[in-house]
Parts: sequence; structure tokens; C-alpha cells
Amino acid sequence: MKWFMKLGMICTILVLAACSSDDTGKSEESSRLDQADSSADMVQTNEKGQDQTATEEQAENQKDTNTDNRMIMYHARLTLNIKDIDGAVEDITSRTNQINGYVVETTSTNRDQHVQSHMTVRIPNPELQSFTKELEKLSEKVVEKHVRGEDVTEEYTDLESRLKAKKAVENRLLEFMKGAEKTEDLLNISKDLAKVQEEIEQMEGRMKYLENRTEFAEVTITLKDISVNVPGIAEKDLQTGERIQKAFTNSLNQLSSFFSGLIVFLIGYSPFLIILAIFGGSIWFFKNRKNKKDTES
Repeated sequence: MKWFMKLGMICTILVLAACSSDDTGKSEESSRLDQADSSADMVQTNEKGQDQTATEEQAENQKDTNTDNRMIMYHARLTLNIKDIDGAVEDITSRTNQINGYVVETTSTNRDQHVQSHMTVRIPNPELQSFTKELEKLSEKVVEKHVRGEDVTEEYTDLESRLKAKKAVENRLLEFMKGAEKTEDLLNISKDLAKVQEEIEQMEGRMKYLENRTEFAEVTITLKDISVNVPGIAEKDLQTGERIQKAFTNSLNQLSSFFSGLIVFLIGYSPFLIILAIFGGSIWFFKNRKNKKDTES
């Protein structure tokens, strides 16, 4: 009886062990599938955590930001009255090149004898004040002057923090992609990776734009021509000497042209002129001879 009871207990233990082994295997397989299927959710959760960390870092960085390191975008607009627009454009272009700036655009208009030129230049921020003062010296009158600055330090710091977080997410997605076993998981991770990389490119492009705009100030210049044209008689009186010289030269040219034409005519038509001269001379000779006979008779 005892041995029969022991045999039953052994069988019961073996059955329970087998069931436990099957449940463990199924549990491990289910866990692996769930981990693969939820990779996108893990990325989103990680991204939220990174964004929160980025916000905290941004707040900490803003506390330590020195006013001397602020990123300011400057834009200046000037309207100037100028007597010599062409000379002013050359001077502005030359000065811009001297301070390692560059001309973005130059346009000129002439409507109803009102000449205007418009220039857009980029110059290093530290040169902005001295550059605008030199422009004022070129003009007869400063019609308008406006300088505006925009602080983009906070935006740039935010972009730096967000970029750092996005790159961390990008690295995590690359790790998930290496360990993905299913095609569906690989496609989902690739889609998330492409979206993150696009956001990274946009952030880097915006940061480069802010760096350039805070390094070089933009100056828009409008030049108005105020030179006075002296019309009519006064203008002729100022050029009397030139007019006399021009009239004398024209008279010489006309005489030279006349004699040149006469010579060409005589030489070119000489055969016809010779025949005409012989015919005319013969008529004159016979007529003169007849007149003499009539006189003698």
C-alpha cells in the first residue's frame, strides 16, 4: 500500500513539472513577441522622457546664460537722400567688402526722372553701428533710420536640447532595428526612424540659419536721387564753348565733304564731261564764227 501511494505521488510531481515547463515556455515566447510588437510604444515613451529632460536642461541653461553671449538678430533700415547714387552704391559696396560683409541685392528704378536705388547687405554684427554712421555721412539727409534687434537665444537653446534628445532617440531606434526579427517590426521602426531623422535635419537647418543671422546683421538701404538738373537756356550757356567748337568742327567737316564729293564727281563722270565740253565748245566756236561773218558783212 505504501509503495502504491509513493508511486502515485511521483507521477503527480512529474505531471506538475511538465505543465510548469510548458507554461514557462509559452510565457517566454509571449513576452518576446510583446516586446517586439511594442517597440514603437517604447520609442514614444522614451522620446517623451527625453523631451522632458531637454526642457529641464533648457531651464537650467537659461539660468546660467550670460548677457554677453546672447544671440541677437539685427535688422537696420535706412532711407537716404543722395546727389550721386552711382558713386554711393560703389562706396557702400566697397565698404561692405572691407569689413568682410557681402551684398545680397542691388536694384535701381527710374520713374518720371526720379531715380532710386535699393540695396540689401549683410555685415558682421560688431560693425553695424560704425557702418550706419558712415552711410549717414554719404547722404545729404537721413530720411529714415530704424534698427531692430530680435533675441533668439532661448529658441537656439531649445533647439540644442531638443536636438540632443532626438539624436538619443535615433540611436535607440537604430539599436531596435538591429535586434528586430520580424519584417513588420523592422518596417515600423524604419518609419519612426525616418520621422526622427527628418526632425533632426529641420532642427539643424534652423540652427544654422540662426547662427548666420546672429553673426551678420541685415541692412536695407534706399537711396533717393536729389541732384538738380539745370534745363533749357542755362544749360546751353554753361556749354557755349563746347557748342562753338562743335559748330566749327561741323563746318570743316561739311567743306571737306563738299570738295570730296566734287572731286569724286569730276573724276567719276570725266568721260561724259569731256564729251559735253567738246560738244559745247564746238557750238560756241561755230556760233562765234558766224557772228564774226555777220559783222564783217
